[in-house]
Amino acid sequence: MIAYPFFRRIALALLVILSLAACGPSEAERQAAAQAAAAAVAEREAAQQQALFQQSIDGGNIEMAAAYGELILTRYPGTQAAAAIEPAYAKIKAQSDAAKQQRRMQALWTYQTSEVGGGTQRTATIDSDDGGTPRVQLVLRQHTEWGLSVFLLPAADTFRCTQCTAQLRADDGLTRTISVTKSTSKENPALFIDSEKGLLAALAKAQVLTLHVPVEGGTRTLRFEVGGYQPERFASP
Repeated sequence: MIAYPFFRRIALALLVILSLAACGPSEAERQAAAQAAAAAVAEREAAQQQALFQQSIDGGNIEMAAAYGELILTRYPGTQAAAAIEPAYAKIKAQSDAAKQQRRMQALWTYQTSEVGGGTQRTATIDSDDGGTPRVQLVLRQHTEWGLSVFLLPAADTFRCTQCTAQLRADDGLTRTISVTKSTSKENPALFIDSEKGLLAALAKAQVLTLHVPVEGGTRTLRFEVGGYQPERFASP
């Protein structure tokens, strides 16, 4: 015997469930609600990052401000925070990039202080980035007894002149002729710049110094990215 009352109860329960489902939010409404909730979370998180962005600017930490700004614009586009920082971000990013570039160029220099020849010597050195061999350094040397010297120091004897000329250019400026003298020391085959103060003056204003110097078989172009030079670290001892 079939238990019709049982099936009737099941059918009634299904009708109730279907009625309740029909009375609930539609799929579109549920999606809209989820999107609104996600947007609210994004606005809240972006506002927190905006506060850190402004704190970094106020504290003078431009590189950190640029990092927060990039985070806001890439992770939270379309938020109020993104709209608020966007006008200032390009300038902040440019300042941050310039600071990183300056720090990179400063790291190219090496400064040392030592006791040499009965006096105190300070040096500032930077390698040429022309990619040639042997490696050549531009050396600034200040000694309490010997005074100021500026010279090109190769890892192996390469310069081919005694007293001659070289060509110097600062950035994209005019190329000018300078006098140079090769050391007579076999252990230190350096090429001295005769006008030390003239080179230091060019160095103080330049980002790149280029020197065309006499070597075996012709000339070699040495390129020094000097924009990170810190004259206060190369002070008279």
